Amino acid sequence: RHYFALPTNPGEQFYMFCTLAAWLINKTGHHFDQPQESDDPNATISNILLELRSFGNSVDFPPSKLKAGYGEQVCYVLDCLAEEVLKHISFSWKRPAYPAEEQDDETVVEDDAELTLNKIEDEIAVSSRIGNC
Repeated sequence: RHYFALPTNPGEQFYMFCTLAAWLINKTGHHFDQPQESDDPNATISNILLELRSFGNSVDFPPSKLKAGYGEQVCYVLDCLAEEVLKHISFSWKRPAYPAEEQDDETVVEDDAELTLNKIEDEIAVSSRIGNC
């Protein structure tokens, strides 16, 4: 998404958008010819939007917004097409399986070190009391 969010090279971004959109449309099981750089951009955009509408997605922006090859509308179209691909392949999200946590040996060592330090402090306190007597 980030590549299509901001303008870097509009001509290249437009071609990559059309190529990616065509690939996604083909992944949904619909036939869509891979666009060529020499193709009419208006016809290519029109065909992409026609496919998008065939999936039931709304298009409430002018087609010219896609001509730049970047921006919110470009991201919207790619997002909708990616969602359609996931539906087509019956993709479903599964809950992550986290590994069981194991107790670190370090924490045991730290606890032992604290006990040893407390024991030393107690011994010093006892010996200082004995020495003061």
